[in-house]
Amino acid sequence: MDWKELALGRVGCGSPEQVQRKFGLPETGQWDPETCRLLWSRLAGYVWHRLEPGQTLYQVARRYGVSARAIGAANGCAKREPLPGQLLAVPLEYPVVPWEEGFSSQWQEVFREGLQARCPQLEAWPLAVSGGGRRVWCLRLGTGERRVLLTAGHHGNEWITGLLLWRILEDCCDGLRDDGYLSGLPCRQLFRRTTLYLVPLVNPDGADLAAGAIDPERAEYRCAAEMAAHRRDLPFPAGWKANLRGVDLNLNYPARWEQARARKEPQPGPRDYPGSAPLDQPETAALAQLTRRLQPHAVAAWHTQGGEIYGAEPVPDGGLGEKLAAASGYVLTQPPPESGDAGYRDWVLQELRIPAYTIEAGRGENPLPLSDLPQLYRENLPIFVHLLWG
Repeated sequence: MDWKELALGRVGCGSPEQVQRKFGLPETGQWDPETCRLLWSRLAGYVWHRLEPGQTLYQVARRYGVSARAIGAANGCAKREPLPGQLLAVPLEYPVVPWEEGFSSQWQEVFREGLQARCPQLEAWPLAVSGGGRRVWCLRLGTGERRVLLTAGHHGNEWITGLLLWRILEDCCDGLRDDGYLSGLPCRQLFRRTTLYLVPLVNPDGADLAAGAIDPERAEYRCAAEMAAHRRDLPFPAGWKANLRGVDLNLNYPARWEQARARKEPQPGPRDYPGSAPLDQPETAALAQLTRRLQPHAVAAWHTQGGEIYGAEPVPDGGLGEKLAAASGYVLTQPPPESGDAGYRDWVLQELRIPAYTIEAGRGENPLPLSDLPQLYRENLPIFVHLLWG
C-alpha cells in the first residue's frame, strides 16, 4: 500500500481534497507539498504545534487528546513549561508501528521519524546503502555500559522479523516516556544499564521484493525474476531470501565461508549463494564493521521459523541462552551442520568470541503471515528484554 493511502485512512479521508477541507489547507485537489507534509506527520504519529502566548502544555494536550507528559517528554520540557512561540512535536494517541499493515523498507522512514518525535533519546543513522539504493538503518537507545546489538531481516522472505523489532522498539520508547515496564522490568532502569544498538532490516532490497513492494515493471524486479528462473521450486517473489544481487547475506561472512561456497548454490539467485567473497556486499560489510567497533556484550539475529534458539556454544554466556529459551518457550539447540557456516552468528562466535544467538522465531512456513505478528511479539519480547538485561 502506498504511504498516502495509509495516511488517508489514518485521518479519515478519501482524497487530498477532503484532507485539505478537513484541516483548513488551500483546496488545490492535488498532492501538493503542504498536504503531503501534513499527511506524513499524521502517518508518523505526531503533529507540530506552535505555543501561543499564555497557552499551557495542559491546554495543548487537551486540544489534541493526548497527555501533557507525552508532549513534555517528546520536547525535553517535562519539568518546565515551554516558552511562547516554541514549536512542539505533539505525539498522537495511536501506535507509530502498526500491527495490521504490511512492511517494506519505506515504512522504516515513517517509523524512525515517528519514534524520534516521541522519544528524543532515540538516535538513528544509515549504516549502509544497499545495492538497490535502500538504506540500512541503525538505531541506538540507552546509556548503559552493557552494549547489545540486535538484528533482523537478514533474509528477504523473513521481513516480518524487522517489523517485530520495530514494534518492540516502540514499546521501549513508550516505556521510557511513561516510566513503564517491559516484561516486568522497569524501562528506565533497563536503559540506564544497557545501550541497545538495533539493525531491524539488514536486507531491505530482499524484503521489498519478497513483500511485494517492488513494481513488476521495474528493472530490479525483472532482473530478480531472471535469477529465480532456475529455482522453480521456490515461489517468486515470496520465496526470495537473498539481496537483489542474488547473494544470501547470511552466507556472506568469513566463518568457514569456503565450506559454504563449496556446497551451496554456485550462482546468484533467490537463496543460498554465498557471494564471490566474504563480506563482498555492502550490507554485510557494514554490519561486520559495526560489530567489530562496538564489541558488544551480546549479539542476536532474528530469523523465521522453527521456535528454536541457536545458542552461543562454544563461547560462555553465563546461562543466558537457557534464560532466553525458558522465557520464550523456544528450544535451545545448535544449528544443523548444513546451516552452521558463513552466517552472521557463526562469524561473531568464531572471530569475536562474543555470545551470539540466532532466534528462529515462530512456527510455520516462510514467509510467515502478518497475522502471526501478535504471537511473535508475545514469544520474543521476553527474549529481547533478557538480552538487554544479561
